[in-house]
Amino acid sequence: MAKKPDILWLLSDQHNKKVTGYEGDAFVQTPHLDALAESSVIFDTAVTPNPLCTPARICMLTGKEAHHCSAYTNHWPVFPEHLTWPGHFADNGYRTCLVGKMHLGGKNQLAGFQHRPYGDLRHGVGHQPDPLAKFPGYANVRSAGITELPETMLQDFVVAHESLAFIREHADREPDVPWFLCASFTRPHAPLTAPGRYIRKYRGKLPPAEKPPLREDQTSYEPYARNFIEKSSSLISREEAQAGYEAYYACVDFLDDCIGDLLEGLKKDGLLDNTYIIYTADHGEMLGRHGIWGKKLYYEPSMSVPLLISGPGITGGKRAAGPVSTIDLYPTFCTLAGLPIPAGLDGVDVSSMLTDPENARPRDFAASSYFQYGIWWDTEDAVNEQLPHKAMRVIREERWKYAEVEQGEALLFDMADDPEERINLVQDPAHQDRVQRMREKLYTNFSWAGVHRKLAEDRERRLQVTSGMKPTTPNQYLLADGRLVDAERDLYDARWIVIPEEPESGGHIPQYFG
Repeated sequence: MAKKPDILWLLSDQHNKKVTGYEGDAFVQTPHLDALAESSVIFDTAVTPNPLCTPARICMLTGKEAHHCSAYTNHWPVFPEHLTWPGHFADNGYRTCLVGKMHLGGKNQLAGFQHRPYGDLRHGVGHQPDPLAKFPGYANVRSAGITELPETMLQDFVVAHESLAFIREHADREPDVPWFLCASFTRPHAPLTAPGRYIRKYRGKLPPAEKPPLREDQTSYEPYARNFIEKSSSLISREEAQAGYEAYYACVDFLDDCIGDLLEGLKKDGLLDNTYIIYTADHGEMLGRHGIWGKKLYYEPSMSVPLLISGPGITGGKRAAGPVSTIDLYPTFCTLAGLPIPAGLDGVDVSSMLTDPENARPRDFAASSYFQYGIWWDTEDAVNEQLPHKAMRVIREERWKYAEVEQGEALLFDMADDPEERINLVQDPAHQDRVQRMREKLYTNFSWAGVHRKLAEDRERRLQVTSGMKPTTPNQYLLADGRLVDAERDLYDARWIVIPEEPESGGHIPQYFG
């Protein structure tokens, strides 16, 4: 019997899909992703199930929408009732491995993977604070600049080379056993730092970053989006935004080279001959669009993700216009690997789009949700669960996008005639049938009351899954004898400090156990 295909899942963090050469960006240099696109089906309407790190990843791992897998906000765990994508493949003869960031909470840091040699294994944020003095916090655009970390210790460099090492070792030990490896990179997520040659390449070379709307113009936005605009305009100066914009391009360029190191090494050793390669991201980045930096929004730069799939039988360079969700990867690769699709998944098998990308439409819409109040800890956001404008849900069709903010406004955008999403058509008499139709889709197997009930149930069982471990440095090595060894202790000297409430603290390793 022929060996089942190998699977290489390249996962980046917060990659705005338009910042790639294959999407037509005239400034960024992404030769390795561009070459991969030439051999891949390019999905034009790929959507994250939740535009935030942890929940997007839990959704992809479980093949379920956020409200069906307890994927609310950052630091939630994968609860044990879910059979994950790597767990299912491991049960069916695959050797599975995760290298790098996954940003999961709780004691189950493998989430179905059999091996995890390197990553944020002590349920921290995983991002390496840079400059070093920021530890344990990290800044967003205010971090932009040349890294202070040795290049060989940069997380993306390590992920590429540890992934290559694992696959080479596996091919030597078990050449007849198929492998499924996820190489999970952190860039271009903040901190926006890279080796100097990448920063200097883009300094002063990009057009001006988009400015936040004037205060009087911000009133044209509904309150949920206006909150993000106000934060960006009040906390980020134009100079900082421009430096962040340039550094973001540098981070994408550096990420591309790390991916190139991995792919070229595997190709040299003949380890891609029967391999499907996936490139995608957990979510996007607004990158100044509408004056906003970050994610968590219904706008396309936040919820749209790059998605490339190449491999046996796939004709490269073709585009698939129909909507897909990254939760579809789980059932799709079950089909491609000849495995049964587990019951209860929300993801859809979209393998037909790989053979007939122009015409296949296994989905007529993809959904994305975010619940700001779904915080893991009992903080102010959790207390404010009943306030308006704290959550949103989006339905994305090939041309149309419909969104609702909980206890807030509804929005309809024509993505063909209004790709910048400036004109809300929800009150237009000509579109009332479309609004009603898409609203029915938005509430299919979903309700706000159901989210609140499930969240309350999940909060009651948090203690069952916490680890009891205190996070230390961002990443660890998992040794063969089961010990966790801090990968960056010498960089950060294991300092543990209280993070002040200040604007430049864009994230932090949580000061909590579990």
